Amino acid sequence: MTETTNKNDNTLVAATVAVSVLLAAALVAAGWFGYGWAHAALVEKPAADTREAALADARQAAINLNSFDAGNLDESFADIESSVTGSLVDDLNATRAQLAQQTKDTGAVSRAEVLGATLTSLNIDDGAADALVVLATTTTWPNQSSSKVRVTMRMTMEEGENGVWRAATATNLGSPSVLAETPAAAPVAPGDAPAPVPPSGSGGP
Repeated sequence: MTETTNKNDNTLVAATVAVSVLLAAALVAAGWFGYGWAHAALVEKPAADTREAALADARQAAINLNSFDAGNLDESFADIESSVTGSLVDDLNATRAQLAQQTKDTGAVSRAEVLGATLTSLNIDDGAADALVVLATTTTWPNQSSSKVRVTMRMTMEEGENGVWRAATATNLGSPSVLAETPAAAPVAPGDAPAPVPPSGSGGP
């Protein structure tokens, strides 16, 4: 009887140890995965969201700084103002009248599209980032000539109110490279105009 009791006791002890080991392993796993989830939710996702916002605003700032319409200068300047901060605001205010007059004189319309963009640095704590943006800018003049160039910009971005990032500095890297040009059509002199074709069936002289 004593031997049987000892065997039962040993079996119970072994089972208890096994359950304890499994429980400890489960707790460790839960803690590990819980930490991973919490880290992703509290650290990684906000950082990724901030990076995405900074890059999106850098792209938009580059577009606004390279787009204008001689027929709607108020909107063009409003778009630029929405994307700049610091010294760029002062620069815009200092040259606004001159830029407006030059644009009116040429009658040009320029539209920019982003070919590629990346953040080269991001400091979430300081709300600062550096960005490189490559654009294709197409400018059209009233005589219907046009030019499409590639521009590479380096910008420093600063985070402002409501998480909006604006360009504090903006510099073109190198000279714009021409992607396409369309010259204006040459005017046709009266003597060079093609002779009218008589309608079919009208007969000749």
